[in-house]
Amino acid sequence: MASKGNLRLIRSEPIGDDLAGCGAVKSAKRVLEIFEFFAERQAAATVGEVVDALGWPQSSTSNLLKSLVQLRYLAYDGQTRSFLPTMRIALLGGWVHDKMFSSISLVGLLETLRATTGHTVLLGMQNDIWVQYIHVILADLEDWYIKSGSLRPLCRAAVGRVLLTLKSDVDVLGLARRINAEESNPERYIRSGELLAELDLIRRQGYAYTEGTVIPNNGVIAVELPTPASQAPLAIGIGCPIPLLRRDRDKIVSLLQEAVRPYSHASGA
Repeated sequence: MASKGNLRLIRSEPIGDDLAGCGAVKSAKRVLEIFEFFAERQAAATVGEVVDALGWPQSSTSNLLKSLVQLRYLAYDGQTRSFLPTMRIALLGGWVHDKMFSSISLVGLLETLRATTGHTVLLGMQNDIWVQYIHVILADLEDWYIKSGSLRPLCRAAVGRVLLTLKSDVDVLGLARRINAEESNPERYIRSGELLAELDLIRRQGYAYTEGTVIPNNGVIAVELPTPASQAPLAIGIGCPIPLLRRDRDKIVSLLQEAVRPYSHASGA
C-alpha cells in the first residue's frame, strides 16, 4: 500500500468538464488539488513529486507552486528544493469548523476512530450524483487505497446512502433516474424500489452497511455526522475487508454512533 512518502494517488472522476476550457476554473481546481495533496502527504514535496502524484505538466506545476509561494500559502526551501504549506492554509477554514462544532475536534474524532478500529475512516459529502470523500485516514495494514477528493456512486457507497436517507423519496428517485441515464451497463441500473427499501432500513437501524458495492472484497459501515442547517450534510464511514467488517460490525456501529453523539447537540439536531 502507498505510504505518505511515496503516494500513489487515484484520480477521481472529472467534475465540470463543460468548464474545462476556462483557464481560471482549471487553475482554481488545481490549487485545491495541491492543497489536498499536501493534506494527504503531510510532508514537504518537490516539483517532481507533485508532478508524479498529480500527473500535471512540469512547467505549469512549477509556475503554480511559485505563485502559491508568493501568496504565502506555500513556503520554499532552497536547499531541498521542496515546498511546504504555511499556517495560512490552516487558518483558511478553521473558522468554519469552529462555528459548526465549537470545541469539538472533527479531525481528532476521525483520528480516534482510526486508532481504535485499525480500519480506514472516510468523511463524505454529496457532490451531485456522487459522494465525495473530503477527508480520508487510511489503515496501515489493509490493502485498500483511496485519496481525499475521490468520488464514489452516491447510491452504492454506504456513506452516500446515509446522505440519501436525509432526502425525500421524490428527490431520491430523481437522483436514481439521473444516475441510470448516465449508466451504460443495464446490469448496474439502480432499482428504485430496492433503493427506497434499503434507505428505510438505514433510517430504522441508524447506519448503512455495504459489502463490495464499490470496491470488491471491501465493505463500509457509515452513519450521519449531524451538521447545522446552513452546512451540507456529512457522513462518516469505516471501511475494511469484508471478513473484518463482519467480525467487527457491532463494535464499529457502536463506536460510530457514540462518536457522532456530541455533534447532535452542537448542531442542534
